[in-house]
Amino acid sequence: MIEISVVIPTCNRKARVISLLRNLSASTYPFKEVILVDSGEDRFAKEELDQFIPLNITYRNTAKSVCLQRNTGISLATTDWVFVCDDDIEVPLTYVEKIITHINNYPDACAISGVVLQQENGRWQSKYPVTSVVTLLWKYFFCQSIWGDIACNDTLLSRGIKKYYAARKNFITKAGWPVLTDFAGSYFHAPVYGLGASVIRRSFLLKFPYEEKLDKHGIGDNYGLSINLPAGSIHVLNNAYVYHHQEKINRLQKIPQHYRRVMALDYFRTTNKRLGFVKKRYLLWSVFGHMLLAAVHLERDMVLVNLKLILQIGSGKNIYAARK
Repeated sequence: MIEISVVIPTCNRKARVISLLRNLSASTYPFKEVILVDSGEDRFAKEELDQFIPLNITYRNTAKSVCLQRNTGISLATTDWVFVCDDDIEVPLTYVEKIITHINNYPDACAISGVVLQQENGRWQSKYPVTSVVTLLWKYFFCQSIWGDIACNDTLLSRGIKKYYAARKNFITKAGWPVLTDFAGSYFHAPVYGLGASVIRRSFLLKFPYEEKLDKHGIGDNYGLSINLPAGSIHVLNNAYVYHHQEKINRLQKIPQHYRRVMALDYFRTTNKRLGFVKKRYLLWSVFGHMLLAAVHLERDMVLVNLKLILQIGSGKNIYAARK
């Protein structure tokens, strides 16, 4: 039987953690241990965790850094597989059991996740289909990310581009952005995925720890891990899912998130040989596309942050490169 350690980083989200621990207590697949790594001021009292004694909780405190917290928990884990779980995830009863069944059937997999659902405009969804020919052309022209089916009309302009994406399936563009358009089968391969509710081989987590140079929120952390895993070893199950509640406490707003995500991509581009095909000029071009779109929508602050990114990346002044 595969033993699982759960690693949960958290910061001042006590209610969310309690909810998650209740989910884990009800899981149809048992866990050997839960390692809760807390960087917040609102610490857990012993009595609060004692209600979950069967989970065998280890509680640790660290400085504010999601990546440091995850690495700390992984170092304390005593199993070969780790369920890396964000604190604002809602885990259905059979979620981990389905992942373990998949591991038994596909032993070469290194990181296995279910579909991560997020609430957008009142609906839970995991994909963002491209329904406009103009949007498809824009994303293709500026080497930007697509995370969903290509569902726009067949036109003279779109036909060839749709064939291109169908042939490439799931890949990383020359600008470094992930493209996920192929979700067929019981599971699909992803070059990059949000691994905040995934079961991962601990040996790879120790070999490729989360990058602690990133900001305390860890924006870009899963990208950094994903690109280090063997090709084809990230499996996403279509029959398993979790709900990501996107807790507002300690969550960055859209513009600083975008800034740090692009900075993280540029940092990994310059420090990881696996991204040798990702070129600065294409990344800058994609950011320029984001800036133009923001200008069209009269989003002044987003225009300015993209201009800042172009100037900083263009001059080689990445905010993470100088950190020790």
